[in-house]
Amino acid sequence: MSSRPGSGHCALFALLLLATSALATADTVRWAVVDGPPFHVDPPGGPARSVDALGDGLTDRLIARLASELPQWRHELLPMSRRQLWARIASGEALCYADAIVTPERLKMTYMSLATVGTPMVLAVRKGSLPPRKEGYRLAELLARSDLRGAFEAQRSYGLEIDGLVRDARAPVMPLPQGPQVLRMLEAGRMDYLVEYPKVLQYAQERMQPAPALDFHALRDIAEPAPAAVACTRTAWGLRAIRAIDGAIRRASARPDATAAHRRWLPPSVAAEQAARMERFYRERAAYSDVK
Repeated sequence: MSSRPGSGHCALFALLLLATSALATADTVRWAVVDGPPFHVDPPGGPARSVDALGDGLTDRLIARLASELPQWRHELLPMSRRQLWARIASGEALCYADAIVTPERLKMTYMSLATVGTPMVLAVRKGSLPPRKEGYRLAELLARSDLRGAFEAQRSYGLEIDGLVRDARAPVMPLPQGPQVLRMLEAGRMDYLVEYPKVLQYAQERMQPAPALDFHALRDIAEPAPAAVACTRTAWGLRAIRAIDGAIRRASARPDATAAHRRWLPPSVAAEQAARMERFYRERAAYSDVK
């Protein structure tokens, strides 16, 4: 039987499109821009569409520094939600994400290379709702209480220890707004506590008028805060990209100002407390390759 008229031309055209797409991504890093401030701080006019337009957020500066170390690669920025990010990576789309916590599930979809030192997360609650404790609180204890309701962001990893506690307790996991909006929800009683990075809470509070009436407590469940990695889709393109990015991370980590972007967004007390550990992370990261 003869083929349908024109089907051969259609197939050839489809192959040409695929080849063109492959060539377009062969020397391009496509950065997913996902998180809000202080990781990504949008310039006036909305999300940055080029590396030169990136703001001064922690991940903005990381992407800009890696791009400067990889001038032979073209760099694209693609704003998207966290849910879109992992769905698009799972579909095989060529993407890299510069602030991923390493989990077994994500390693099935991506290649990863550690890039940013981890800092402790804290517990945010309405003012006066939990008495202060010098030693802080255990999240496992709060999750077991029926009179308290925590909220955790869907498609986000808080590190293996906290992820496991949340999963075992079947705590609510939902889409959450970024920054100030979620703190207003906490203040209004939509939930009783949040787990978040101090730098995120400080950034939001400094820009909220009136400032929300909140308390912050240390968390005792995390032995070592999880570092963040660059993750690229687990394809031949992604392997090539992550190997190049891994070298760029090593070179950037060797610079004297490797901790500057991170320290800028930390409360001074946390920056001072974590200074030695941050310096050690970047010193060690500069010394070895780390592609997972």
